[in-house]
Amino acid sequence: MRREESSNFLAFLSSLLIFLFVRDVQARKLQQIQCPTSSCGDIKNISNPFQLKGDPARCGDPRFELSCESNKTILEIHSGKYYVKRISYDDRIITVVDVNLANGSCRLPQKSLSYGTIYDYNDYRYRIYYSYYDDYTYAYFVRCSSNNISDPTYRSLPCLNIGNQPYVYVSYGDNNSIYHIPESCSFNSMVLVRKASADDNPSYETIQKLLQSGFDLKWSVGYAALHNLIIDTITPSKLSVAFHVLPAGTLLTPGLVLSLL
Repeated sequence: MRREESSNFLAFLSSLLIFLFVRDVQARKLQQIQCPTSSCGDIKNISNPFQLKGDPARCGDPRFELSCESNKTILEIHSGKYYVKRISYDDRIITVVDVNLANGSCRLPQKSLSYGTIYDYNDYRYRIYYSYYDDYTYAYFVRCSSNNISDPTYRSLPCLNIGNQPYVYVSYGDNNSIYHIPESCSFNSMVLVRKASADDNPSYETIQKLLQSGFDLKWSVGYAALHNLIIDTITPSKLSVAFHVLPAGTLLTPGLVLSLL
């Protein structure tokens, strides 16, 4: 009985994936005919699955809506705003940068964003491209009551440390987490940043350039669609089958199934 239920569930997932794939291909072909490419500033190729705010409802996917502000293309994700630097439809990669860090300006991040936040269980639209541990690390921003921090891995932001305290510092690398900050400091924000090519202890100016380059997100219409369909259509009893009937090693989650496509 359990083996039969397992086979039925696997057949259901396979059919669902085929349906989503065919629907996505058909939607792209139809939209290429009916929907002109949108543009905003330097981004000239906004098309399915992306939808520029104000575009016809049939053009693009509303889950992948972009906006145009001051001639800049903006992606909003997890309540943060990011300028879009590049879109590659062949690779399904969108390169973004925090709006406060985009032009090399000496500012704190507009939004704290971590690797775990992007992999939010409730949001399957985007994931970090490349191997996280090989290509990305963190920049941690802290506010301190003292301007005499002995830890050499913390760099002062001179443009922000003018006049009254608190003093602002940034630390770069996985070895400095929010659990290992100086006693006189408190955590402010953390952002993903590309790893420096060689220097393990880069200057603030180098960190600033790395932050300005942004990071790559790989989008997946299938992740988002499958997640929504499962939430909307699978009953608790069917979820029970997924977690208790499938043999060990064959448990299929939306992320695991679609990562194989």
